[in-house]
Amino acid sequence: MDGYHAPMKISELAAATDTPVDTLRYYEREGLLPPPARGDNNHPHYAAAHAERLPLNRQARGLAITRREISTHLA
Repeated sequence: MDGYHAPMKISELAAATDTPVDTLRYYEREGLLPPPARGDNNHPHYAAAHAERLPLNRQARGLAITRREISTHLA
């Protein structure tokens, strides 16, 4: 992901991070991933910052940290 700054569709973010689209949507709903920017057509556009946050979510879940604790920490 280094140096990649072009906006991505959710499918591109999923492919780039080896994370299922459903998981990304779940992380968004739970506040574990910030809302994406919206384009003129109101489609979401994800950035490298979204991809950079995913490893932290995975590590925290592996340590049995709750969604609420992760969300509070990321806020």
